[in-house]
Amino acid sequence: MASIDLFTTDNLLRYISEWDPREPAHTKGGYMDGEIKIPNVEGKLRMEIQTYPADDVDPLVADIHPCLLHVVRIGKGKRDQELEPVPTYYHWKQVFEIENGTVNIINKISEELDVEKDGFTRRPVPLIDEITEVSGNSIVLGRKRGQLNLILLQPKQQARAKPTEATVTKVLADRLQTNEKDKIELYEQFFKKKHAKNLKRVRLRVDFYTQNGDHCGSSISPQTIIDTGNKEIGSMDFYDATPHKSCVKGGRKIIMVSEYNLAKDVSPIFQVYDSFGVHQPELDGFLAQPMKFNLKNQTIIFITPPQPRLSEIREHLKDYTIKLLAKRKGDGYTSLRMFNFRYIDHEFNQCPFCDYKVDSDELVQIEVGIERPKPRQKKRVMHTTPVSSNMKRLRAYSTDDQSIGSSSMSSGFKSSPSYSISSSYEMQANSPDSGIDTHFNGYNSDAACSPNSAHEYTTMRTQEQPDRPGTLIEEAQFVFAEDDVEISEAYVTDTVQFENANHLMEQDVGVFADDDEVRRMLGMPSENVDKLWGHQEIKETYEDVIENIDLDQLLDMEIPEEDGALQTPNFSNIGSSFITSSPQFMAANVMMTQRDPMISHGNMSIIKQDGPFTVKTQGPVVLQPRIKSDSTKTADIKKPKEEEVLLPLTEQNELRKRKQERSKKEETKGRKPTTEQESPFVEDLPLFVMMFMVLLVIFKLIAQATLEVSHYAVVVFSMASAIFMIFMKNKMST
Repeated sequence: MASIDLFTTDNLLRYISEWDPREPAHTKGGYMDGEIKIPNVEGKLRMEIQTYPADDVDPLVADIHPCLLHVVRIGKGKRDQELEPVPTYYHWKQVFEIENGTVNIINKISEELDVEKDGFTRRPVPLIDEITEVSGNSIVLGRKRGQLNLILLQPKQQARAKPTEATVTKVLADRLQTNEKDKIELYEQFFKKKHAKNLKRVRLRVDFYTQNGDHCGSSISPQTIIDTGNKEIGSMDFYDATPHKSCVKGGRKIIMVSEYNLAKDVSPIFQVYDSFGVHQPELDGFLAQPMKFNLKNQTIIFITPPQPRLSEIREHLKDYTIKLLAKRKGDGYTSLRMFNFRYIDHEFNQCPFCDYKVDSDELVQIEVGIERPKPRQKKRVMHTTPVSSNMKRLRAYSTDDQSIGSSSMSSGFKSSPSYSISSSYEMQANSPDSGIDTHFNGYNSDAACSPNSAHEYTTMRTQEQPDRPGTLIEEAQFVFAEDDVEISEAYVTDTVQFENANHLMEQDVGVFADDDEVRRMLGMPSENVDKLWGHQEIKETYEDVIENIDLDQLLDMEIPEEDGALQTPNFSNIGSSFITSSPQFMAANVMMTQRDPMISHGNMSIIKQDGPFTVKTQGPVVLQPRIKSDSTKTADIKKPKEEEVLLPLTEQNELRKRKQERSKKEETKGRKPTTEQESPFVEDLPLFVMMFMVLLVIFKLIAQATLEVSHYAVVVFSMASAIFMIFMKNKMST
């Protein structure tokens, strides 16, 4: 008697492209487990396995199903996919031959699909090939090698498939053996849209034929294989639910999260279980089920209903537990995972949920959510934060601005003043905005020797310009005050300054004062002018005394110092401030400025005797250039030779004697003078090991050939010989 039984009742149905034998690593699982019993008929049998619909479908499609069957070839640890034809629309049925206990498959090869990637070479798929054997008058279905590896594949809808792929329409046309479009659409409607779940439920049918073609047996599997990936009839497991407690008056928001997408007819329910975990369906009627809930893809949100009849459940079952789970209305399937839920009694003015608002201070309700899309109204919208164009941005001050601002307030430096658009002309003279640097006393010009000299010019104005200085400041890029401008002139109007400037230009300013007038203004005698100005010192020849010092006398510590006062001028009043208003500073050297590294920041008073007069002069401290080479360059630094190092005569004699004594000692020992240390024994260790092994082998062979000597004696003798040879080598080398 022929029969087929399936041990697998649920599987994840895959598409043909996921099992394509032409592509590597396209093995997804989903093998069917079961057993097929063959009829007791002698001779060759023909077996046909085909897909079959569930038992509750429309009678019009009671014997037609569009799903496909594919036989996978499992080899030694891998899939022999080169032996499998590409599944297509006519593989809704697989044909086998059974002879002498061997089951062979008759492959249906497609001329269009069963080619290599070049499009011309045929794939090596055999027409007939052995796949399994009959075991005890039955064929085993499974996933192992030597079994019938059978899987289910679902075709795509016509709108989603490629031209060469199998579709529901093509499969139905092949099964009905017709090309009439109206007839095919009549059958196709039972496997689309609201009837799409008929495509996800499959049974198997097996038929047997004798060698003469007579039908000798058939069977339909009583089990229906369900696609677990379908949300209407497939798997439904929940990940979490929170919270698990509520007041008997209800009103608390509960959230349940699913592992997969949920069907529209899924709802949360409460069930009563006893202390042993057994469901008590007769007591479920005392529980109020959630009526208001919101379902979003994988989430269920509901408000707990009040439970006024919990006391009645206690009367029937003292120790009970309330479980929270989900139920699908279409097929009545309930989720496997359930959550323990507890209702607590309500206490007046002491309820943690109603009075203390442990969850939220606002009204607990289910949010409406985003509305469904409508014409000219999108549902998915990217929200951006608008930026106001009238918003003022703060000014970012750079480090250059800060450095300019700070340098303008420091003494001894000049910079351009800050700009201003103010209409008021009068301002404090010591303000940074006045354009006059009042922090430096005296003459501020550097004789065109500093980088700021390029900015020392006078801003002239014309008579046509208005009296309001704000306009002048707005039009000018830089505004400077002359070096000799009095501070009081900062308050004079621009008209008066314009007239004074024109009056000065008309005067003859090209006549210089003579020498007598200069001497009279400086208050100096006429015969001492040259010395006071320092021309005599500049003309004198400088003699470097250090180069003429005898180094032997300098290093000799026994020579006493000479008595007597040094013939040096008296120095006093070496100031720490830099007074640039002194005329001597300008006359010391015209090319030297306050930024010259040879001029010290200070001054000194020099008292000299000039005949009967005592002359006191004051001027800057001029440093002598002593740097003759760059210490950062190693090429400029010359190392002294050994013979250039000057030592006292006694030390040279003692050093010479020590060298002679050391050479004599080395000659007496009979070896060459060297500074290298003798090599330690560690350096001879590799040679020692090699010699020890060679001697050990030699002595071992000699002992075996002549007389019997213990192994330890041979080892000791070999080691002693190796040590002796190393010692003699070192002795001879020294």
